[in-house]
Amino acid sequence: MIAALILSLTVIACGDDDIHGGKTPIARVFDTYLYYEDLGDLVPKGASRTDSANLVQQYVHVWAKQQLMIKKAELNLSAEQMNVQKQLEEYRSNLLIYKFKDAFVKENLDTVVTQEQISEYYAQNPDNFILNTPAVRCIFVQILDTPEDVYNVQRLLNFYSEKDSLALLELCQEKAAKFEDLGNHWETLVQASKLMPTAISEKDYALKAHGIIRQNEGSYVYLLKIRDFMPVGDVMPFEMAEPSISMILLNKRKSAIINKLEQSIFDNALRNKNLEYYSANTKQD
Repeated sequence: MIAALILSLTVIACGDDDIHGGKTPIARVFDTYLYYEDLGDLVPKGASRTDSANLVQQYVHVWAKQQLMIKKAELNLSAEQMNVQKQLEEYRSNLLIYKFKDAFVKENLDTVVTQEQISEYYAQNPDNFILNTPAVRCIFVQILDTPEDVYNVQRLLNFYSEKDSLALLELCQEKAAKFEDLGNHWETLVQASKLMPTAISEKDYALKAHGIIRQNEGSYVYLLKIRDFMPVGDVMPFEMAEPSISMILLNKRKSAIINKLEQSIFDNALRNKNLEYYSANTKQD
């Protein structure tokens, strides 16, 4: 299909070599042409004929719409509105600065954040890690609504010994449709609620009482045992804060590197007299 399209276009364009400079036009919007040579590596190697044709057709369609919008803008905007040279220069300057800073940071940034550094930052900045949603450690069980099984699971959820904990695990492996032990891992209440048919209210008495939240849906009973609870306003547990602390410390290092770079460039310019300030009242010839 592409070969046929190119062949037909080549035949049409044969008399226009001077206009197209030997290139093969495949679309035109007013006096702007899209050439086959502009497609470059648009079509990946190994693509089927149908896929190749669809890619070319889609590209040409997008190109045509863009060119039509540009033409419409040129016809409707004032000369002042079309003067985008300043914005282009600002964009180019900002892009160059960003690329330079990014490359410099990548070359000089120490990306190793130790556990000691994370722990120290957490201890020194508790106000940065205040919970805005409750956090829980819990155990979740989904089980068929069979009175005996539900009773045994609820009894074992209140285990106080390793023996009871193992018994709960064995029972859930045999009877439960779903079992998740988050007793040693902090989760937000919002995340924990997703295990249940209905969202859990922050005011639920079972949270502070470290009780069991029970919900029924269909033929199943959903049980959420609260092992530990932290309300809104408490300092979040270390394990919840740890990932963000690593990012904070790395961002601080990036800022320090950039600030040092900017100051070094500034000082060098002053030293070498490549930077000079003039008074507003200085008269220049």
